Amino acid sequence: MSKLNIDQQTIKELFSNKRSDFLIPDYQRPYAWGEEECQTLWDDIFIFAFPENDYSRFKSDEDEYFLGPIVTFKNGEGKLEIIDGQQRLTTLMLLLRAFYSKFGNMKDANAISTSDDIAKCIWKTDEFGNPDKNRLKIDSEVSTDEDKEEFLSILKSGNVSAAQKSRYAKTYRFFQEKINIFLQEYPSYFAYLPTRILNNCILLPIEAESQDTALRIFSTLNDRGKPLSDTDIFKAQFYKYYSDQGRKEEFITRWKELEVLCEDIFDAPSVLRWMSCLQGTCIMRGQNRE
Repeated sequence: MSKLNIDQQTIKELFSNKRSDFLIPDYQRPYAWGEEECQTLWDDIFIFAFPENDYSRFKSDEDEYFLGPIVTFKNGEGKLEIIDGQQRLTTLMLLLRAFYSKFGNMKDANAISTSDDIAKCIWKTDEFGNPDKNRLKIDSEVSTDEDKEEFLSILKSGNVSAAQKSRYAKTYRFFQEKINIFLQEYPSYFAYLPTRILNNCILLPIEAESQDTALRIFSTLNDRGKPLSDTDIFKAQFYKYYSDQGRKEEFITRWKELEVLCEDIFDAPSVLRWMSCLQGTCIMRGQNRE
């Protein structure tokens, strides 16, 4: 029987752990969250952290907000390869980076402490616990995501230009705007919100002992705000099939071609997209038999 490591953790506990070295693998889908999902997350977190718009009603020792599971397995390079939850994880990283950028030169002791905590969630640390801003806690190898370098650049620099139009840039600007408004309305309590996000928002990391086990779990879970489509599950299973045959790169290339083709033909319906991808992948498999 496969073993699972399951341990409910706060964002701070999970992200700042020295073992946390996340990788979004090449077979994952590109980042898909838009303003609607980000707005829902922001509203939920704000209502949780500031009940009835009153910071004093929050019970720091009791209140918890569950954000959902993160399914990973440790690959051959020692990285935690993300099988499920990458949309949520990516968004949280961008949210924390937006908060970190806002702290800037604040002199308040609480702000400095919270800023230090966030830094240890975004960047790897040396043996003395000092963040190394050249080494992020997350990396992306998504083969179909042409904007992944923009995501990593935003995390490293905290800067985003008006010319950047990726979903990463839009999400980051969205949180920058929300944080600016929050700071104007609650200047004396600014540090409370990110602190409560770090210490009281809960994730359920599920670390499988193998990719096969992680993919089985992936097939049964839904990503918060963006349910896993048939295409996602189908892709994961075929990725494993072709990886076992030593044809991973071929599959990734063909799948990317299919996604581009589907986007050119269909506007939206996921069922049509799934059927097209299914047909194309089956053709690929049939060619192998010939």
